[in-house]
Amino acid sequence: MAKAKKKQRPAHNQPAPSRAARSQTAHSQAAGKRPPAKQTPRSATQPAASVEAAAVQPMSLGRRISWWALLAMVFLVPIAMSNLTFLGFKDPFTHDLFEIAKVSFERVLGLIALAAWAWDSLRRGGRIRHHPVDWLILAFIAWVAVTTATSVHWPTALLGKPWRYEGLLSFVTYGIMYFLVLQFADHASRVRRLAQSLFWAGVIVAGYGLLQFAGRDFVHWGVLPFEVDRAFSTYGNPDFLGGFLIFSVTVALGLALLEQRLVWRIIYWVGFGVNGLALIGSFTRGAWIGGLFSLALLGLIAWRQRVTMRRIDLAPAGAFVALGIGIIARSFSNPSEVMNFGKRLGSIFDFGSGSGQTRVEIWRAAIAAIKERPILGWGADTFRLAFTKHKTAEYVRIMGGSSRVDNAHDYPLQLASGIGIPGVLLFYGIFVWAGVRSFGTVFRRSSDPARIILGAFWAASAGYLVHLFFGLSVTGATFLLWMALALVLVPTARSVEVKARRWGTVAAVSVIALSAAGIGYQGVYLAADNAYLQSQIAPSPTARTAEALRAVRLNPLNPDYKSAVGLAYSDEIRASRLAEDQARGKDEDTTQYTEAIRRSFENAESAFKDAIAFIPSEYENYVYLATLHTFGGAALDKGYYQSAIEVAEQGIEVMPLGTAIRVQLAHALVATGRTDEARKTLQFCLEIDPTGSEAALALASLYQQLGRTAEALAVLKSVDALAPGKDEITKAIKQLEAGGSSP
Repeated sequence: MAKAKKKQRPAHNQPAPSRAARSQTAHSQAAGKRPPAKQTPRSATQPAASVEAAAVQPMSLGRRISWWALLAMVFLVPIAMSNLTFLGFKDPFTHDLFEIAKVSFERVLGLIALAAWAWDSLRRGGRIRHHPVDWLILAFIAWVAVTTATSVHWPTALLGKPWRYEGLLSFVTYGIMYFLVLQFADHASRVRRLAQSLFWAGVIVAGYGLLQFAGRDFVHWGVLPFEVDRAFSTYGNPDFLGGFLIFSVTVALGLALLEQRLVWRIIYWVGFGVNGLALIGSFTRGAWIGGLFSLALLGLIAWRQRVTMRRIDLAPAGAFVALGIGIIARSFSNPSEVMNFGKRLGSIFDFGSGSGQTRVEIWRAAIAAIKERPILGWGADTFRLAFTKHKTAEYVRIMGGSSRVDNAHDYPLQLASGIGIPGVLLFYGIFVWAGVRSFGTVFRRSSDPARIILGAFWAASAGYLVHLFFGLSVTGATFLLWMALALVLVPTARSVEVKARRWGTVAAVSVIALSAAGIGYQGVYLAADNAYLQSQIAPSPTARTAEALRAVRLNPLNPDYKSAVGLAYSDEIRASRLAEDQARGKDEDTTQYTEAIRRSFENAESAFKDAIAFIPSEYENYVYLATLHTFGGAALDKGYYQSAIEVAEQGIEVMPLGTAIRVQLAHALVATGRTDEARKTLQFCLEIDPTGSEAALALASLYQQLGRTAEALAVLKSVDALAPGKDEITKAIKQLEAGGSSP
């Protein structure tokens, strides 16, 4: 490994360089100027500015590979997704269409960059750039590791929640990105190259988002969980897209203000406009606030750096401002609360209705979870498990008994519930310290025009952090925050000259081997998610079961895959029951089907029990198992009804306000003759979730069995009055009014 040389002290009578001299040296470094050879004595540890001469030298092959991997990451991660059916592929490549592709590119390219840099540095030596903030970053990652070990579910804390992936592994990846960018971004040309990579990624992402906003999406997505024509692009959600656009729109403006060549200046202005319009089209309030804040900061930085708009800028800037105003004005006639700019903007501080009210209830649940585990938290990215236990009755009333969230919609609360209050203090301590240390770099007036790019990254980071107070952190956007952290700290970093040791090659080979293993595992990770996708879409129940089992073999740490095995066996039960009914109708022997049902039942039961043992805090597995046992009581052995009651009681401990598990409990109670308990259970469900169809139908059926038809109708009509248009409720009302039985 490389060994640091002993620091050299300046002569006792040598005066320290003045603040002006230090400032001028830093400015020269950022602009790519070579400092005077005799200004600073050669030493092992010295300001980053003093190594600029070395930085502009041609890079070795290993360092070139590392640098290009970082550039590729900045470009590829934002545009990555697995749904490429528009290119002629029959199906997407993975079940998670967006974030798993992004996190895979991050990890693979990050490991390539690390391995290439380590190969060169450990064998040849050189200079390693460091900053005092590094120690706080290391402390933060170490703390996340501690909370992972103490988590309520360490696999989730390690890998992150599926579809989110911000566990310990992602924080380690962020740290690697920060370290490598700190090593390479020591020259204005490299900072600009990173900005350009982000610019072109932003043009693609924002351009596609505008097509969606215009109703011209060329990719088939099926039913969207949000309003039609909201831009979501390659991020799969308008909120996630909005977070990324804060970076891309701010950096695009920085490039436009820096560029002197006419054609390229216009291109950057066009990119800025496309990103800005897509930001409007996302209709994401937190991103609007963060984006406006970042652009205002960049405007202040530009004024401080004496960067002004030119006459040629007025045409593209004016055109896009006019288009933005047109989009906003047109939205005023939209009856949607979300797609109407005025209503959407006005609802930002409305916490008494709509999504604002929902978020308040999520925050209350998060605060309750933090109070229960204030120091170590529940584990990184485990908010879903914490929310299950602490969701409020008001949230259930608004969103329904089965609704859950996996994010606090407020990053400080998200972090505090996951990694504890100390983890939050460490995280924000990193960015506050970095902001203070780099404040002079971006705001102090300089003759260096390239400072505007550093200012753009500084402003975008501030805007993104503001956005996270209202939104969600996803790895596909947050990795830019950690890269920007390194960029703005480079001018105040120092470098240590190291030399190679004889065992450097062995150490380098070890790093490469570990990186190769990590890259290989990421391939297995993707293959497992592909198998999970096939378990959902395969044409036969047995094929779905085989794919679900393959997904678990490839990635046994994903809880969703384990649940999928039980659900696949449940599909086999339904298929066998259908075949049994058909055979019975033809007076055929049904023995083989009965045996098949029993085998599939036992396999499903084993799979759900395994899933519960793997993640005891996952509520849905209790619902699945209780439902299975209720069926078993009716079709196989009445003793399963008691098992269903026991499983349901365990599920209620996991989610005290869960209604689906109580409905299964009620079915089992009715089957064992405890009808009064069943009635009270279902009435409680409708008290906390007055629009719950499943509980209403079960209670109406119970009343019908007891000969209380009027009360059955009253229950159904109450739900219909509060939530009209539910087909199953309407059908049940008609049947009862016609003298039949409710479903």
